[in-house]
Amino acid sequence: MDLVNSKRVLLTASYVTVELTEQERSHAALVPGRALDKLSFVRQLKASPEDVAWLEGMAESHGEEAVRAGMASLARLLRGLDDDGRRFGIAREAATVPAAAIERFAEQLVERRGGGFTSLVARVFARRVSASPVGTLHLERLEMYPAGTEQGELVFTVPMTPMETVTISHKEWSTSSEEYENIVSDYFETYSERGVAEKTDASMSAENERRHSSAFDFGASYTGSGAGVSMTVAVGLKNATETRESVKQSAQRSREITEKASARARQEHKVSVKLATRQGVEDSSLRTLTNPYEDRAIRVDYFRMMRKWRTDLFRYGMRLTFDLAVPNPGARLWAQYRRLAELDRRIAEPFVFKLAPYEITDKTWRNLERTHQITLDPPPKPEEPKTVKVDLEAGKGAIIEFVPPPGYRVQPTVTCVLSYWGGFNTEPLLNISDENWRAKLRKLPNAGSGSGDGVYEISLDTFGGDDRRTLQLIAGAGTELKASFRYTVKLSPEHFEAWQHKCWTALREAQAVAHREQAARLQEERDRLWRRLAGSDTLSLRRLEREELVRCTLLWLLGADFDAAPDDVGEVVQRLLRFETDDLADDGLFGVAGGAATRRLSQSEWLTASGFGDLVKFLHHAVEWENLLYFLYPYFWGSDDLGREKMLFDHPDPAHRDFLRAGYVRVVIPVRPGFEHDLIQLLDTGVFGGAGNSPYLTLGEEVAAFGRTNYTGIPPANPELHARPLLYPQQRQTWDTMQRVVRAVEAYHEANGRYPAQLSELPIPGPFTDAWGRELVYRLPGSGNDYDLVSYGADGQEGGTGLDADISAAAGASLVASWFDYSPTSGLDISIDVKPAAA
Repeated sequence: MDLVNSKRVLLTASYVTVELTEQERSHAALVPGRALDKLSFVRQLKASPEDVAWLEGMAESHGEEAVRAGMASLARLLRGLDDDGRRFGIAREAATVPAAAIERFAEQLVERRGGGFTSLVARVFARRVSASPVGTLHLERLEMYPAGTEQGELVFTVPMTPMETVTISHKEWSTSSEEYENIVSDYFETYSERGVAEKTDASMSAENERRHSSAFDFGASYTGSGAGVSMTVAVGLKNATETRESVKQSAQRSREITEKASARARQEHKVSVKLATRQGVEDSSLRTLTNPYEDRAIRVDYFRMMRKWRTDLFRYGMRLTFDLAVPNPGARLWAQYRRLAELDRRIAEPFVFKLAPYEITDKTWRNLERTHQITLDPPPKPEEPKTVKVDLEAGKGAIIEFVPPPGYRVQPTVTCVLSYWGGFNTEPLLNISDENWRAKLRKLPNAGSGSGDGVYEISLDTFGGDDRRTLQLIAGAGTELKASFRYTVKLSPEHFEAWQHKCWTALREAQAVAHREQAARLQEERDRLWRRLAGSDTLSLRRLEREELVRCTLLWLLGADFDAAPDDVGEVVQRLLRFETDDLADDGLFGVAGGAATRRLSQSEWLTASGFGDLVKFLHHAVEWENLLYFLYPYFWGSDDLGREKMLFDHPDPAHRDFLRAGYVRVVIPVRPGFEHDLIQLLDTGVFGGAGNSPYLTLGEEVAAFGRTNYTGIPPANPELHARPLLYPQQRQTWDTMQRVVRAVEAYHEANGRYPAQLSELPIPGPFTDAWGRELVYRLPGSGNDYDLVSYGADGQEGGTGLDADISAAAGASLVASWFDYSPTSGLDISIDVKPAAA
């Protein structure tokens, strides 16, 4: 007995490609069509103006009218490729160019260019136009329901000798467990800290210095001569006393007291409720078997009981399909994982500061300051002039010290500008430590009462080292001196290197801070991106994959000129967004002039977005994206570099991992019933509707007629019981005849506005008989539809099974296959085999 109410249903589909015959291929190459394929190939040829002129010359000189017209139309198409605004308009022109003319031009262009890439794309185009772009997809349903039990495989056997007794233990158990756990945890923590710091510093310093100096000089000279004798006597006395006393006292006291107190309190409350339930049923039985025969052996066999399932395969619909291959279907999603890998690489990069200290100079430090956005100390000057002024009275002297600032070296030569006032007809009497001093330049001579009064420039050599030099100057009696000493200090290489290292340290620290800030920003971006990628559930991933397939499929279905987000439409969308985000004035608010222009689209913008919306609506309605079929191909197709990148990629979701790793995907696109003609015409001629014709419209019409035979949208009450059987050759032959009749009936209805009263009114030749030679039963009106078309099977009587079953055009599905499956159960069957007694 078939338990129909316990059936299982599984939806499947079978895809069938359409192979074109040689005659069909020749016909397809001569008639208009394949607009987008032709346009894409012509763009790949990249014909130059010289190539187009050469083609036009060939068209004029060719003898055959058909070839000449095809070349001329191809030349016009090549001339119009630069007009980006035409898009689908130029596809209409491409549809009228015969494929044979394009192939002939490509072959001659290959000879003209010497092969290469042009030869490859020419072979690909020839292969594409020779194959049919359409196919059929049979929507199928597997229905399985129990159909009884049967004896299955042998489990074990028990042989028994005459009069033997055997005890068999049989155990069967079933356990189930259920566990529920609820944990509620409350956590509260407080923390307080108080710190007091006191610091006292006291410092006292006193310094006393007393210095006493006294000097006494006496000199006398006498010169005399007499009797040819000259005598000179010189007496000198010098006494100097200096006393110095210094007392220094210093006292320092420091005291520091720190007090710190902290308190931490933590309260935690946790409640755990756990319920565990275990149920078990165990059945243990002992059976004692005795062989009652004294002269015969027996064997007891235990078999597994198998449940028998009847499986029926129904075909309930057919869709026109387009078959194409799409490269790298997960490109947009893979870009996110590539960005994730790029962020990981940049975060892991060590800090590297390539600037060397010697590269920091007085010419580059400003640019480095602006580049790193910090403030640097200006470079020290290479040399700097210094001035020391001294006023000396008569008979006085002074020791002049020339001390450079830190990092500089004092030069040994100084320039002295000396103002001198003395007695009449005298010159400066100077006691300068430089024995070789000479007045280099005299200025303003005779400025005073004395003949030697004036201003002198003197170049002097000093004593000492680079860090300190001295010069002693004494004014003679009766003179007054005012001296200005000008000396030069030069930068030491060590000091300049110290400045370079100081700047380098500041620049490196600024660069390190910028590197850490950048790493923090990258880590934040990486964490945000990872949460978006890893936070998607299984259904969200399937939705993303489906959307990406739709986007990629449209690009490769409609050609390279198709753009899912044109610039002009994108501008309108952004403008609408600004309406909601920007603070714009309301239309005509309080009579403000121009207010209407702030929140309204222009007429051209409205038409642009509305027209593109019609295309979007058509593409989503014309294709059954919910029944999209696709087959993923391995990672190594398309790009070797990308394939190596994807080879070891892994993802917790296996389906999403396979989708992202795919190098190519084969997509089978089912066309929604009723849109076969419009979609084929769009893809083949580049236009919606119109009077154009396509060699593939016939197949679309056949699919539409098949849908009408199943009365799409009006399923029967019980499709499983009212499916037409197509299990035998005679039934399939009868159904082929019935489909031909249905197409003729529908064509008659479209032409005359009514259905024929009798099948004899159809324009196609008869007879309209089934495989058993009986006339098909045609009733108008039908029992539940416009008309009924039925074959009563082999017996010619209504009802029946097998070959006698009825075949109806109104059935919601076709039963194309039926078979039995088996599944094991826990039941056992026993069979006893008695061996005959020995003769």
